[in-house]
Amino acid sequence: MDLARARMGGGITLDLAEDDLGLTLRHVVEELQLAHPDREIAVSLDLPPALAVDKLRLAQLFSNLVSNAITHGVETEPVRIVAGLNGGVLEVSVANGGQPISEETIARLFQPFRRGDLRPSMQGLGLGLFIASEIATAHGGKIEVNSDEVETRFTFRMPSGPGGPERPQHGTSQIKSVIE
Repeated sequence: MDLARARMGGGITLDLAEDDLGLTLRHVVEELQLAHPDREIAVSLDLPPALAVDKLRLAQLFSNLVSNAITHGVETEPVRIVAGLNGGVLEVSVANGGQPISEETIARLFQPFRRGDLRPSMQGLGLGLFIASEIATAHGGKIEVNSDEVETRFTFRMPSGPGGPERPQHGTSQIKSVIE
């Protein structure tokens, strides 16, 4: 459904409310830790108690980023999550060790039905990062990728105050996203 809405120009629908984003992120990490008890996930959060966000959509974005780090990262190194405010901008980064992602692959990562590493054992349609990117865009933000021999880091940034997602008038806001 998210793919169809994005492709038809309707964008991702947001239900904005003042929520504890740190609690949402911790719940995502707890769920993924249960599914992957052998993986270390290090979390450092410095977030305000309330931000105007769609917590379910951002949970989906975080889940996609952390799942990718678990799947593609070196098992002997932790997945590292850092979240906080930097000059009025919410920043959440998810990093893992492993082989660097080529620039050519990075250029395609956020396109639908594209995946970086096509190992035979991997499942999925290649929509996770596309949908995560659409959720970021709907929140007035974006996701950037940096990858080298040391780590691969996905960073989600969005304005946390004026210029961020519009406050809903009646509980729901539909923000049109643009596919880049």
